[in-house]
Amino acid sequence: MAEVSIKMAMLPQWVFSPMSSIQLTIITDQTDTILSANRSQKTSTTAKMHTFLLLSTLLGLASAAPTSSTPTPRQWTPQDPGSIPRHSGSRGFRLRVNVTDPSLDLNPPVHNLFLSTAHIGPAQNRAVVSSSGPIFYQNGTYADIANYRAGILTDAGPVESPFPEAIQYQQGSDDTRGSELFISAGTPGTGTAISKLTMPYSTLQILEGAPIVKSFIVCGNTTIPYYGESRKFEVVNWLQATRDSTGTHLRVPEGCVAVNLVPECAYEFGDLPEGAAYDRTFVNDVRCYESVAAIDWSKYAY
Repeated sequence: MAEVSIKMAMLPQWVFSPMSSIQLTIITDQTDTILSANRSQKTSTTAKMHTFLLLSTLLGLASAAPTSSTPTPRQWTPQDPGSIPRHSGSRGFRLRVNVTDPSLDLNPPVHNLFLSTAHIGPAQNRAVVSSSGPIFYQNGTYADIANYRAGILTDAGPVESPFPEAIQYQQGSDDTRGSELFISAGTPGTGTAISKLTMPYSTLQILEGAPIVKSFIVCGNTTIPYYGESRKFEVVNWLQATRDSTGTHLRVPEGCVAVNLVPECAYEFGDLPEGAAYDRTFVNDVRCYESVAAIDWSKYAY
């Protein structure tokens, strides 16, 4: 494992933090490269040499990266590995339901289930939770992602002629339960994206311009008109939530529970079939976790 030290003046602004040093580990094809930036007083000549070594290392990693459509796991380790859960990177991911306070879980429990769909019409689906879920991907340019204008999509339809469906939301008939979540054909919901790299945890986010605090909720024992009164679902909604008087719990409607939707890496995300009516030019990697269920979230300020 090689360590490279670079004088701060030679590095772009994004490398720096208020801490005295930064350590970033990139794992590609079982190769570890540790890049360490520190506030040293080394000479300009040394700094230039180290900068050259850094660029050579990065170029070497880029040329060695696989060209397969199924990405190799990439992992970034913070300076303090115990501060946040270890995460990886992938273009494809599933969304795991993570109940923010497991003691308030529904009955039957929804913790560690997946965001999934219940068909309600042609290319239209209500968002529900299930024991399995589709592979999602984030679509958008870098500017779209930076400004929360990207979309979260999944492929639907026959394998030989798929079409994209997007996570969307709209105000439901019951105002107390916020906006209903859908996964349907059409335009992605405004502000729907995986959280930015500046945030400590990777989750599905929805921002509507101003940073209004909202939460995803799962509401149990809920009917969907398409299926009549006899069948019940655990549906996913999104609402503005406030905390109780203790500041500990979010106020959510009775029969519902506050959740995060956490990306779990899906490396089997593959190419579209030849002749598909759309492409994935702007599909980008997201931070995801190898196994959301295996993480002890109680260890983190989550």
